[in-house]
Amino acid sequence: MACNSNSKNTCYAKSCQRYYNNNAQAFSATPTTLQVAGARVVDSGISISTEPNNYIINKKGLYHIEADVTFTALTAGLVTVQAYLDGVAMPCTLTQVTAVANALTPVHLATDVQFDSCCCDVNHTITFVITGATGITGTVSRICSGITKVA
Repeated sequence: MACNSNSKNTCYAKSCQRYYNNNAQAFSATPTTLQVAGARVVDSGISISTEPNNYIINKKGLYHIEADVTFTALTAGLVTVQAYLDGVAMPCTLTQVTAVANALTPVHLATDVQFDSCCCDVNHTITFVITGATGITGTVSRICSGITKVA
């Protein structure tokens, strides 16, 4: 099927998906994929869709990806939060913080990514993963994340 079937070229349709989730999510030294879908803030357009643990990019174009994560580590140590594209870590989103035991720790990450294709339809998955250093466990108390198709 051509990208402009029925004379409706939706390749460049602007879209935005944003959710927050205040449900407690445990993490440890094993990489933990965060559940992003909680309460919907924005659900606009057809270029992005959301499942409980990820966002799906449906159309080619330029996207802005961001997340704010708040967690409490039970012991002090290094914690990383990172976005993954199709199961592969996105290097420029790596955020490392030295958490203080039993203190709320906020983390922000953001990046832009271009998806090109020979046709307008693509299928890429974005997830957010938190990992504690060896022996570090804790609880994520909030994630607010979103993706915006900017071009």
